[in-house]
Amino acid sequence: MDTVTSLTLLEGLRDPCNAAAWQRFVDRYEPLVLCFARKLGLGDSDARDAGQETMLAFVRAYRDGAYHRSRGRLRSWLFGVARRKVLDIYRHRHRERVLADRSNGTAFLEAIESPDDAERVWEQEWERAVLRACLAEVARHADEEAMQCFRLYVLEGWAPEKVAAHLGVSRNAVYIHKSRVIGRLHDLQRQMEEVWG
Repeated sequence: MDTVTSLTLLEGLRDPCNAAAWQRFVDRYEPLVLCFARKLGLGDSDARDAGQETMLAFVRAYRDGAYHRSRGRLRSWLFGVARRKVLDIYRHRHRERVLADRSNGTAFLEAIESPDDAERVWEQEWERAVLRACLAEVARHADEEAMQCFRLYVLEGWAPEKVAAHLGVSRNAVYIHKSRVIGRLHDLQRQMEEVWG
């Protein structure tokens, strides 16, 4: 598991020449910002711009001393940066669309300008990002049969009988694999939440 805590990772970002810390930071947090931006209505290209601009703005501000753990969690501060970048990009690139289509543009601006709505989306995406990281970690260590049972039964919604027949295992094995993977996911989720910040 990538056990580098957010604080350790941030310390590495203080050094502009530390490419490994920068890459780890981007790998961990940029996909989250991309999903957040898309959920708030940006297209793929604009979402990628928002992701890149958020990462750069965060690192610049951090190196300038703007972020202190005593002021709040990393996830909250990163949310504020991402929200501003998404809003800036939307306002800059979609001004004409907002004027032409008041209902679409207004709905987006109301959602992004409402801190509660945007924060709700951010928290959902944060939880999904942590879950994806946990699933990837479990998959690295679980046997293939267990992960196939879990994916088919839990993620794809197959009936246990169908999973058992498809994989050539007993129905009881499907339940056991599901239970073990979920147990490991719960353990990792607590750890990952702490590690990510």
